[in-house]
Amino acid sequence: MEFSKKFYESILNGMLDLVRVIDIDGVVVFCNTKMKEEFGDQTGKKCYELFCKDSRCEDCIAIRSIRENTRFMKYTHYKDKTYYVISSPVCGQDGKVVGTVEVFRDITEQKKIEERLRRQNEILRRDLEFAKRLQQSLLPVIPRIEGYRITYTYKPCERLGGDFLDVINIDDKIVFYVADVAGHGLLASMVTIFVKQSIIKNAHTYINSSAQEIIKGVLLDFIEMNFPSEIYITVVLGILEKQSGKVTMISAGHVTEPILVKANKKVKMFSMRGQPIASIDLEQGFEMKETILEKNDKLIFYSDGLIESKNKQGEMYGKKRLIKRILSIKNINTELLIRDVRNFVSDIDDDIAVLMVEKI
Repeated sequence: MEFSKKFYESILNGMLDLVRVIDIDGVVVFCNTKMKEEFGDQTGKKCYELFCKDSRCEDCIAIRSIRENTRFMKYTHYKDKTYYVISSPVCGQDGKVVGTVEVFRDITEQKKIEERLRRQNEILRRDLEFAKRLQQSLLPVIPRIEGYRITYTYKPCERLGGDFLDVINIDDKIVFYVADVAGHGLLASMVTIFVKQSIIKNAHTYINSSAQEIIKGVLLDFIEMNFPSEIYITVVLGILEKQSGKVTMISAGHVTEPILVKANKKVKMFSMRGQPIASIDLEQGFEMKETILEKNDKLIFYSDGLIESKNKQGEMYGKKRLIKRILSIKNINTELLIRDVRNFVSDIDDDIAVLMVEKI
């Protein structure tokens, strides 16, 4: 038994944690080397004397551990340090509890790190909330335009989204677009602000030139901003001539095809080639397509989240289902389209932006 006692004491003395053994009466019968170095030798003292108290703590885990024969844990503070304490019952040869072993682990630095992270997360949360309000404030207020109805629905999957859209009324023309910034979160949302400002600037500059000049201007602005190389933007943009109903469309790497729904329910999709707005000019150019909006025609721009969202079985919503829904809903609108996607997937994991121009 003597060998056994010394053997266990040598193990406890070799531990980096602070260890003490308390008997059934709450008296400290052993302290390991680390405990003595930190608090002095507590042997023979009541367990609560360590914290300069004259009676047991209200949440004494040593007593609970002895009474209930199970392990208990808590945090405790002493002077400027925080400890994580584990109290485990000790049984004699007859199986009865004769005391408890308490292990004190100094987690002061860990707690400081956690507090710094908590404060940083709180600052980030406030920043994200501000950025969210800023982004939402930049969503367009659609002007009343005689002969046309323009509607949109924007649903970010997170607090902040990488999709964006806008409608710009310039004299006898309307510029409208849906853009998708790679990624989500704060950086993507800040890039959407750049997109809005750059397209507004270039639209006013090149409205009488061509849609290509507008997109080229945005590309040059993007390169000058020196964004991280992993950031890029896809855009589908249209210019509507109010008088004639003519729409010129252009795509900068946008994977979704604009959908024209004619008054007689015939559907046409426009596929256009074009490089994304990225940190280098690939000199691939941008393809344009044209169409004429007639009475009750609808032109729909959308981001890939609308068709690439998947249900629990991994099935994608897809273009075919989108077209089917467009044709089956009598008075189709952007909100109904997104609602149908939500019913299909239950949990949307990408941003969705839908914009519809209708001649009335």
